[in-house]
Amino acid sequence: METLSVRCNHCGAPLQVAEGTRYVTCQFCQSHLEVRRTDSSIFTEEVAKLAQNAEKMAGSLEVITLQNEIERLDREHAPELAAEQMKRAAPGVKMAGGCIGGIVMVMFTSFGIFFAVSSSRHGAPFIFQLFGGGFALIGIIALIAMLKNAAGFSVEEPGAGSYAARRAELVRKLAELTKS
Repeated sequence: METLSVRCNHCGAPLQVAEGTRYVTCQFCQSHLEVRRTDSSIFTEEVAKLAQNAEKMAGSLEVITLQNEIERLDREHAPELAAEQMKRAAPGVKMAGGCIGGIVMVMFTSFGIFFAVSSSRHGAPFIFQLFGGGFALIGIIALIAMLKNAAGFSVEEPGAGSYAARRAELVRKLAELTKS
């Protein structure tokens, strides 16, 4: 069997290894070594350093995996988050918009009633009276719909749903990993 000459990458001592040998222990420093081969060279690498590098890479991979999971959760729940933020952040804007809309609908209804009454008093064709009545009816229906919508509006704090709980758990794990 053919032997190859390599050096210990820990202490530099010469080592003789058989052709197919994959692992060896240095007889001088007792380091555990892996015999690595490329097309043009043969060298040794400490197994302990390989294990440390593998542990570092596994930790980095776990951090990346957690970050990706948090981003995926955020993307999936973006519409829900936007709706919750709108409920919490802008109740005044919604109320102001509802008040202005209510005033516009009252004016719209008043115009329709005024148009229907004045067209009947002045002997206008019946179609004008129907036109004014239609305006008034549309205004009343829209006003009722706005009132129903306003009655259903409430400012609620978001509950600890599965998204929030899962995200908090992932952020906690990520913080633990980055501390160590």
